[in-house]
Amino acid sequence: MMRTEGCLLPLYYFDVETTGDDPQQDRIVTVQYQSLADDLAPVGSFQVITEWEWGEKQVIQLALDKGILEPTWDFVPVGNRLRFDLTFLIERATKWKLIDWDLAKLKYYWFTKPYIDLGPILVLLNRGSMAGSSLHVFADKESGARVPKMYRLGRYAEILEYVTRERDAAIDLLHESREVLGALGDRRRRPSTVPELDGGAKP
Repeated sequence: MMRTEGCLLPLYYFDVETTGDDPQQDRIVTVQYQSLADDLAPVGSFQVITEWEWGEKQVIQLALDKGILEPTWDFVPVGNRLRFDLTFLIERATKWKLIDWDLAKLKYYWFTKPYIDLGPILVLLNRGSMAGSSLHVFADKESGARVPKMYRLGRYAEILEYVTRERDAAIDLLHESREVLGALGDRRRRPSTVPELDGGAKP
């Protein structure tokens, strides 16, 4: 958990794999999550919920039960390109009639839901360029583009190996980025100054 203003944030590594990029046509293959300590080190077991065991609707329901789509700070996702994952989950949950959100609720969710995304860090590592800023460029993992094919061929064990490597790669890079950026922050942080009130000063 990460502390913020006296409160502990329950951080969770979070990721989904899908059969493609279009939530209207494609579906969710896996949802995976794991609790993280405040230094982003994994805690406890790595949970992978698979479509081929549970069916997509149940996979989504189990994810919803964790609170991932609640506009609260009870489940703070940490991952890479989370807007894609969360948007895909919202679309598929809507398709299965597991949620019924209007535009106001959708806006409220994105406005209030906290998350920590590796995506902007990858862009900065790539000197500000979006092109070529994928996780596999900076970590020991293959591209996730192979997952749909592995799924179609029924190579489920390989998918499980892939999502585990992806988890390791993302957490390693997040942890290293935290140390590097934290050191930069320590050097750049300005001293906190609270102006003293003069007893004779006018309001």
